[in-house]
Amino acid sequence: MSERTVPTTFVHAALALSAHYFPQQDEEGRALASFHHAAFFASSKPQVWDRWRSLSADERLLVAEVMKISNPDLADPARFASAARIALGALNVGDDQDEVEHTVFHLAGDPYTADAAYPQLGGDYLGYTHSLLAPFRRPSIRRKPQEFAAPGRVYETSERTEGNEIVHGRLTIPRYPSSLEPLSHEALPTLTTRAGVSSIHVPVQELKDIATVLDTQYAQSPSGPWLLHVLSGLFDQVRARDTDTVDVMELLSGLTQIFHAPTGTGKSILVRLLGSWAACNGYRVALLVPNVKATLASAWDISHDLDVLRQAGLIEHPATCAPLMSPASRHERAIKHASLIKEDPDTPGEWGKRGLRDVDHLAYGCAQRHWLKTAGTYRPGKENCFSLRSGGDTLACPWAPTCGKFTPLYSAAEATVIVTNHHNFIQGTTRLGVQLDGRPVRSMPVREFVLRATDFVIIDEIDAFQAVAVDRCADDLALHSRQPWTAAPQTLDQAAKHLPLRLESELVEPVSHVRLTAEALLTGLCTKAFRLNHHDDAKVARLRHEYDYEGWRLPRSKDRDLISALFPEYQVGQGEPLPREAVQHLDALLPLPERDEATEEDTAAPLLDPKWERVRALLLSLVAPRGINQRDAIKLRLHEALSSIVTDARTRNKAIDHLVIRALMGELDRSLAELRATTQSLRHTGLVSANRIIDTLQGGGITDVLPHGTIGRPINGYRVSGMKNPEKDAKLSTQTMAGDPHTYVSELGGIVSLRTARVERPILGLSATAFFPQAVKEHIHAPVTWWMTDAQPDSIMVESSSVAFGQGHKNAGEKISIAGQFPADKPHALREIGQQLYETKLAKRLARLAQRDATRARARVILTANSYEQCGHLATGLVKAHGLTHRVCVLVREEDRFRSVRYLPDPALVRRITVEEVEEFPELGDILIAPLANISRGLNIVVNLRSAIHSIYICVRPPLIIDDPTWMYGSVNAAGINTFTSAGSSDPTQAIQEARTASREHLATILRSSPQLSTMDLILQEQMVAGMLVSLIQLAGRARRGGTDMELHFVDYSFQDETWSSDLASIIHRMASRWTPDERQQMADLYGEAVNAFLSYAGVDLAPAA
Repeated sequence: MSERTVPTTFVHAALALSAHYFPQQDEEGRALASFHHAAFFASSKPQVWDRWRSLSADERLLVAEVMKISNPDLADPARFASAARIALGALNVGDDQDEVEHTVFHLAGDPYTADAAYPQLGGDYLGYTHSLLAPFRRPSIRRKPQEFAAPGRVYETSERTEGNEIVHGRLTIPRYPSSLEPLSHEALPTLTTRAGVSSIHVPVQELKDIATVLDTQYAQSPSGPWLLHVLSGLFDQVRARDTDTVDVMELLSGLTQIFHAPTGTGKSILVRLLGSWAACNGYRVALLVPNVKATLASAWDISHDLDVLRQAGLIEHPATCAPLMSPASRHERAIKHASLIKEDPDTPGEWGKRGLRDVDHLAYGCAQRHWLKTAGTYRPGKENCFSLRSGGDTLACPWAPTCGKFTPLYSAAEATVIVTNHHNFIQGTTRLGVQLDGRPVRSMPVREFVLRATDFVIIDEIDAFQAVAVDRCADDLALHSRQPWTAAPQTLDQAAKHLPLRLESELVEPVSHVRLTAEALLTGLCTKAFRLNHHDDAKVARLRHEYDYEGWRLPRSKDRDLISALFPEYQVGQGEPLPREAVQHLDALLPLPERDEATEEDTAAPLLDPKWERVRALLLSLVAPRGINQRDAIKLRLHEALSSIVTDARTRNKAIDHLVIRALMGELDRSLAELRATTQSLRHTGLVSANRIIDTLQGGGITDVLPHGTIGRPINGYRVSGMKNPEKDAKLSTQTMAGDPHTYVSELGGIVSLRTARVERPILGLSATAFFPQAVKEHIHAPVTWWMTDAQPDSIMVESSSVAFGQGHKNAGEKISIAGQFPADKPHALREIGQQLYETKLAKRLARLAQRDATRARARVILTANSYEQCGHLATGLVKAHGLTHRVCVLVREEDRFRSVRYLPDPALVRRITVEEVEEFPELGDILIAPLANISRGLNIVVNLRSAIHSIYICVRPPLIIDDPTWMYGSVNAAGINTFTSAGSSDPTQAIQEARTASREHLATILRSSPQLSTMDLILQEQMVAGMLVSLIQLAGRARRGGTDMELHFVDYSFQDETWSSDLASIIHRMASRWTPDERQQMADLYGEAVNAFLSYAGVDLAPAA
């Protein structure tokens, strides 16, 4: 019997599960394994199945194991049926060996059209599946770590600089009596997978008892003890689905449970106390926080809490808290934090809390520097930790186990509480090998490290965590470059030579075709054989040459122009959606790989008129092998074919270029999909060269565990760069959007944990905005288990505060809009807003706040824009205001603090601060100007535990752009997820197909829609605004800490412009009207005043309709 391939093994395993869980019989009563139901086990979306949670833990693990080796394309029943027929011998004729191979399943009926197979397993389908997967459980399936370099030897090193230069060096490892032999893998950090628990019960009273003990450390502070007060205030108002009081929090394994409460009510305190509770009760816990700054702060607080509890006798065993951070940029962060320290001249070298909390955890030294001889400079963060060469081997640095760069990893392996940030958990790797359950393995994902090392996981700001997951679904890959050996196809071509012939033969065609097509597209653009953009004015083309190549392009990016040129009968006006029939006509010329043409009947595409058949044939010949060699001849024949259809030569030339680029990008989509599908089968071979190929093509993170989203295929965008000097720097990259970020978050403790660590974990997510149905990146598709309603009446006031151009301006008296203006006009308008806002509103407002006893401590405001540059223009206008008496601070990049920047005012007039200094703003100024994205979350601008901010002015409407690739992908994936029901389906395959249809229809809506907000598809308008409202609710929370009230002012007149009913109030009103009665009730329960303020602004009553 020949060894089964991974795809064949999956087919057999899926059929066995289908026969067990979806039993069927033929007319004679014989058992059948349905192909339709077997396809479900390739989906990696078990939550769709109504029986998933009722399975035993062992059964769920077995299903996860099968899903782990699946090809996600086979979730399509037609594709699975085709693969199953081939695997079960439909194409074999008289091959005895193959007949023996496939005796466990026989095709039912005609082997070429069969939709089921007869299992010959005696009914023990699960036992067969378990034994079938045994080879994939072997420890040897995972790569071993690199060996450590030996002492007394000289090693070669090299590093590629940012300018693509290579710095070579020679490193001599010294030899001492204590280190005569190279380190063994025993020197690696040791990690033992924690056994799974079905649930964890957290009594609230125990949390309060811990808070009482921890409050002793604040007895002498100005604010006095406060932890118990905040925690009690939180749980006094927290409710659950079946009770108005919560005495015990039951964390259930395999589920993501949401704790929803307003900003500033104590969620971060709850997270901190849960870390201490875990240590007191023998658990290990991971805390996922938004960023590195929060990682360091949380680890600092919890470490001190553990010391207090140990001294109080509540912890008897060693308990530590470790911040786990990526080593990649730690040096730069250490320098940044050190530069912010204000050293006391009387105590030089004493850096206080910043030094101990931040710099000590970030900074490290490199032992190689003293022993390295090189003509160039190795940048910090680019050390040769794993690239020492001796002969043909690549070895690890022998100082790694004692190097500060990897100290966080060693500390985390032993810690009771691990704190890491969202990005590192999703995308990070340990880089250094790990002794996993007694066996050394190469670098593992941080996700796996955390899920194996801890008993449960807590995610602070879980909606922000999901937004990061959506962003990380985008992965960049260089397809062709003028810089040698920097493009992926070249690397793959070389790596394939080290594979067995059987595997190399599978890669030859897809690698070669991707390389050929990418090279044809880039060289054609570089030689101007065709252009991405055309301009009527030749001068404009020269001036905007580099601009023409900015951003990402999809194959459909120019469909609007093509339809206008080729099918003028549709009369598509600017801002109008593309008619579906017009898109179908264009697709008929050359279909893009958005439907599986091999398995789906194309009922939409109309029959081509004979005059178009020649155009179609020419485009097909262009993407055929060797077709690019006839590129110019094909373009000439396209001119001939289209001359009677598009009479204007310039318009025809532009249309032909767009058709050629559309064809080449579409062909790249197909080829990349085939290449990725082929590399999936290499994942479990254990070959070093195979893993090198997988590492090149797979971006890691989300796609490692959930390769496809609900749309059922990746979405590719393409970008051309380096066109200022194309001979040397031109590069074609693809950004592939794939994976299922929403399932990743909602099933993190379930299928994701099972596929990652072979065990389920409880996941607790906390946020003030985790439930917001139309917010496609932030809405969590998991149950809200505990919540606190914001019941403080009139605590948020939302109002319009637009300003007009001042006297003497050509537009005097006209309201100032920023969003929608030409980029060249925005700087002046922003400066005008800054000046007029202070003269007409801020000066009086701040004076009144300072006069009242109740608001004097909070007499400060924040002005927001969308970028650092916009903030600079606002600040420039504000300092020109007559009678300016208040201190102004503007948020800047670290590198702009002291240098001259054209759009920033003189530092003598406006104080420049960085994000790390924002929490010190109450001591520095009265007006803070900052980008919305930088301050909407995670910053506590407080004085004595109460917010130091009274009012926030939104001076520029946040960008609402549907062609942002990651937002688009999040929207498309959410459209499919929204078709799933919480109860699940008895036919999960059908449910997944319905989700795929919904996703693809939604993608078509996005691609046909106008990109301008005023004429955008209404559903897309509402999704955009929902995401913006999440940010604004979070922002309002910055000014409500400690139970204070606040005001939110919309300054940009585009918020109020009622043209085409695209003003904020109209969109909010329409958005709320789509909520179901259950959603309206849940919004009222979860948000209360926090969302009611925005609905009142739009004239909406949140009370459920009778």
